[in-house]
Amino acid sequence: MIFKILLFSLFLSFFAHAHAINMEDKNVEQIVKKRMSIMSKIKAYSQKMYPLTMSGEFEEIKQLHDELLKIAKEFKLLFPEGSQGGKASSLIWEDRDKFELFNDKFISSIENIGESINNEDSVSLVDNFNIMSSNCGTCHKKFRN
Repeated sequence: MIFKILLFSLFLSFFAHAHAINMEDKNVEQIVKKRMSIMSKIKAYSQKMYPLTMSGEFEEIKQLHDELLKIAKEFKLLFPEGSQGGKASSLIWEDRDKFELFNDKFISSIENIGESINNEDSVSLVDNFNIMSSNCGTCHKKFRN
């Protein structure tokens, strides 16, 4: 009888642990999906912004900029330890400092776009947009599978 109780206890313990792993996997899956969704939004906002950088439509581009800045800041938070997956390279977690630096440069370049918009400076707007785009490419080359 004691053997059956011990065996049952081990089974329950294993089941509880397996359930916890599945819940953790679901959480990681949600984080990866959120990252991918935000990356798609970053791409979409950037593509909408590009033609506007040369149009002088500062009010319209400001709305896109504000959304882009908001989601870029959110994106930076979506790489907690243990959330490896999707198209994200394992280098993100192995070289965390460099990844954080790239993210900070990306956000800073978006903030610089905002300054150009506020100053209604088309020349610096185009320059800052190109810097932001370059930051995207640099990060992708290093940290995307």
